[in-house]
Amino acid sequence: MDSPPKFIQSHQFGVLCVLLGTFFFACKGIFIKLAYAYGITASPLLMLRMLFALPFYLAVAFWLHKQSQMALNKKDLLQILALGLIGYYLSSLLDFWGLETISAGLERLVLYIYPTIVMLMLAFWKKKIISPREKFALAIAYAGMIFVFVHELQFHQTLSNTIKGGLLVFTGAITYAFFVVMTSEKAKQVGSLTFTTYCMLSASAGVILHNLLLTDLHQLQQPTEVYWLALALAIFSTVIPSFLMNKGISSIGASKAAIMGSIGPVVTLFLGAWFLDEVIGPVQLIGAALVIGGVSLAGKK
Repeated sequence: MDSPPKFIQSHQFGVLCVLLGTFFFACKGIFIKLAYAYGITASPLLMLRMLFALPFYLAVAFWLHKQSQMALNKKDLLQILALGLIGYYLSSLLDFWGLETISAGLERLVLYIYPTIVMLMLAFWKKKIISPREKFALAIAYAGMIFVFVHELQFHQTLSNTIKGGLLVFTGAITYAFFVVMTSEKAKQVGSLTFTTYCMLSASAGVILHNLLLTDLHQLQQPTEVYWLALALAIFSTVIPSFLMNKGISSIGASKAAIMGSIGPVVTLFLGAWFLDEVIGPVQLIGAALVIGGVSLAGKK
């Protein structure tokens, strides 16, 4: 039997990359909340995450340099470094701050709104008119997010903490949506491996500089369990999914990759219930279904 055409094989591989990357990213909030239980805060935990991840990216950068695949013009280099700071430094910092006051389940659902932001950004830049169906889908998705906020108030937090954490994560979703939109074209242009490596080296530098200037480095002294969690966070929810997602986005496009991420909130909800004893109630399930359904409807062709 003849093998599928190369473009089909590439598309299938891109789909697999996005699905696996989404799963690993969905585990991120679990690792973070488990580490917070030992008393560490957002900035030093993000610092440990990037310190553990940095050697992997440096190794890939060295290999690419040996293969003569790291040559970029100045304009491309500056754009990729800037995208790395936006997509993996700023977005991550906002997300980590938000997780200090909200549950992992709520964090993942709020962050999952980013595909609708991608759609709005693409509509703005490409002058595309948003259809009535897409407007309806947006309304469903954001109504679902309100349901989840209600659940959070009922079981977990005060109003001020929930709003603060939710707004931080939502702002992170906006910056990440911008990153996804810009990634699709730039990763194709320079290659996903080169793009990801430069992005993560830039983000690592941003995180380290942030902590050197604004954080007491004594906060990096933590129990052994925190270091193991930070290492797991670095490998399984940073290094591996960063390469998988950027390869997937470059293969199948930003819009499709964003919609396929619908498994992420579901994975986080059930992992949160399993490892963190977070309550999964009817209100949260309804809200999750609305968010996922609305985002999926917005991206359906």
